[in-house]
Amino acid sequence: MKMASTLDFSRGKRAVKIGLDKCGGPPVKSRRVSPDVDAEFWCKAGLDKDGFEKRYIDDTIGFGVFATQRFQKGAFLLEYVGSRITPQEAEQLSTGRRKKNKFYMFHFTWNGKHVIDATHTLDRLCRFVNDEKNGNAVMKLKVFNHFPRLCLFAAKDIEAGEEIRYDYGNEDAPWRKKCRDNEEERNVDDDDPFDLLKESAMKVSETSQGNI
Repeated sequence: MKMASTLDFSRGKRAVKIGLDKCGGPPVKSRRVSPDVDAEFWCKAGLDKDGFEKRYIDDTIGFGVFATQRFQKGAFLLEYVGSRITPQEAEQLSTGRRKKNKFYMFHFTWNGKHVIDATHTLDRLCRFVNDEKNGNAVMKLKVFNHFPRLCLFAAKDIEAGEEIRYDYGNEDAPWRKKCRDNEEERNVDDDDPFDLLKESAMKVSETSQGNI
């Protein structure tokens, strides 16, 4: 992926970028920069990189994140940001949220178990990226300066206008359970397995997260 020129950034991001370049950030040169270097740069900046926007999809799914430019397979996309809490704190907070399907916690293991709670992190985009088992992005744990980061990378080439999705890996998620229930109902006394209307309805239920 080609590193963008400083002039390609918005004014605020440009100022942060210039400051980071002076203190050892990646130099602005017309050369390819590795996805890990790009990820580390934006994680240090504490900003979402350009090339994405949040859009409202519908009342069922809520919001999603869409690319506004092309990204090559393997490119760093966004960081999942939120409050870092313990698994015990996460379990206490989860009780009420499960009933409302307002669940934005990412559990991961790095020298122990950790949780990032993005429920109230409304100014960063990765929290709004929706779930899909075979999505076009993948979440990876990266460690920069002995500090773990959850970084989203492109699993395939992504075109401008395409929604970003990745596999949450949570089979107990309400929308996935709903999908399984719908599929079971569909298979009971179903003498028409090629019913396109039923197939279409199933695909909709697979991607309904309520990311509002």
